[in-house]
Amino acid sequence: GNLNATLRAMLETSPKVILLGEDLHDPYGGAFKVTSGLSTEFPERVISTPISEAGVVGAGIGLALHGYLPVVEIMFADFITLAFDQICNHAVKFPGMFPEARTPLVIRTPAGGRRGYGPTHSQNPETLLCAVPGLTVVFPSSRHVPGDLLWNSVFRWPYPTVFLEHKLLYGAAVDPAGYHVCAPAAEDAGAALFPTLIGGNADPDLTLVAYGGMVDLAETAAAELRQEELAVEIVVPSLLSPFPRHTLTRLLARRERIVTLEETHHGCGFSAELGATLLEAGFRGRYARVATPPVPIPAARCLESLIMPDSRRIAEAVLRVLDT
Repeated sequence: GNLNATLRAMLETSPKVILLGEDLHDPYGGAFKVTSGLSTEFPERVISTPISEAGVVGAGIGLALHGYLPVVEIMFADFITLAFDQICNHAVKFPGMFPEARTPLVIRTPAGGRRGYGPTHSQNPETLLCAVPGLTVVFPSSRHVPGDLLWNSVFRWPYPTVFLEHKLLYGAAVDPAGYHVCAPAAEDAGAALFPTLIGGNADPDLTLVAYGGMVDLAETAAAELRQEELAVEIVVPSLLSPFPRHTLTRLLARRERIVTLEETHHGCGFSAELGATLLEAGFRGRYARVATPPVPIPAARCLESLIMPDSRRIAEAVLRVLDT
């Protein structure tokens, strides 16, 4: 609802906003109904495209080069690989190759598992995306207001951006209560527009770092740990790339114990970058990562639940960093 209302407000605010994607039109309104009602209200600027992710992203790049503000929907984040040539070799490179070229393209896409959708409809591709120089990657949580971040992506950030939306959060209430915004470092591009949130205990025994769909699990774990009289802080980034290095370093470099939570596999990912960044900054504490193993995600719900990060894996990681 929040994203739908934001897209409607964008279309009302600027004639340059154009929505592109597969099956966006009413009565379907997109696979997760985010564009419901919009094609009826704005028939000229909500465009259902042929089934070609490369084609629709390429069209979005062309529109961006001509001064429009295109918002492309990829039906499932797994399918973004079909548009990788357009993203890696065109969208992020044109501004550096051609004078006056700008590609303010936003690609929205549902990510994540826990729905039994199987190996090609359940992935979190942020690790692939964060490896692309010049590409912005934003992943809201249940504690961020996703419409505000999407608005900033379209109107206040002139660079190609992939905006990941976890499937389980579409029906969740947006509730920032209990969190405050971490002061963004001026050196971190985008950190003020796509904030990192902090919640839980000050002067913590343990810090949990989680983003996207892992924040609810982090909060459940924190509540259980507080029953054991541990002070637990929760840090929730929304900007994954460009990596908010200075913001997170100032916040975390002096923490004693950090556990990161990712629904994707952790090789070469956000938690790996955070660990390396902290190490370079002189971090002397304990550090552990919780993630999904690097295997295809099973379609059977009972098998999917075996590989998805859960309370038991978090507890094991916490015990590792507490074991002095």
